[in-house]
Amino acid sequence: MPATSWTQIEKLSNSYLRKPGDATASALDKCLKRATDFAENLATYFVRKHLKLAEANVAFCMSTDGTFPDWGCQYDETTSTFVLNPIGVVLFYKSCLATPVQQLQPTKLRLEKTKEEWSVCRLNAYKAELRKLPSQLHLFLLLFQEIARVLEVTYVERRRSTVKQEIPKSDLDYQNFLWAFRELEGAYKYLFGGDLRTNTQFTWWESEWSDKK
Repeated sequence: MPATSWTQIEKLSNSYLRKPGDATASALDKCLKRATDFAENLATYFVRKHLKLAEANVAFCMSTDGTFPDWGCQYDETTSTFVLNPIGVVLFYKSCLATPVQQLQPTKLRLEKTKEEWSVCRLNAYKAELRKLPSQLHLFLLLFQEIARVLEVTYVERRRSTVKQEIPKSDLDYQNFLWAFRELEGAYKYLFGGDLRTNTQFTWWESEWSDKK
């Protein structure tokens, strides 16, 4: 999607968030209908490359009775469609901007927090780092995160284990984000010909935030 197109979608999304209603929802709907080619390109280049998703589609969420939901991306199993919601993308981007940067080192956090608290702290620290990405890339990121969920990329070890494991949602979200970011790095290089981490100064070392003490 050209930057100007996302700029317009983001502008109309913010207008809706400031004043939800038929008028602002209709304006955003009209803009999204003109972005169907972009949705098809997403499906062609970044979704259908996965064997299990070879027949999948991508579409933008339209308003219902002047209202948009607040999720960023959801997979519709009945139509094999990944539905992107720009309102949810903008809300997620804003939540990353609002997430406080973690001041304590991971090693200290692991010692001071319970497993559940550590899991949430790690996810929030990752979201705070995601603020470095342009808002346009958050749309890709949430699409890739939903692909990770659908493909169950975090369930490989659980399927291999004979012991049933209950994993906190914050852990699943974090692992899916890590996979999604690796997909985003490839997409960024394909689209812009550069290195995502270098160009955005994104710094996250998975080893520092592992569960091992």
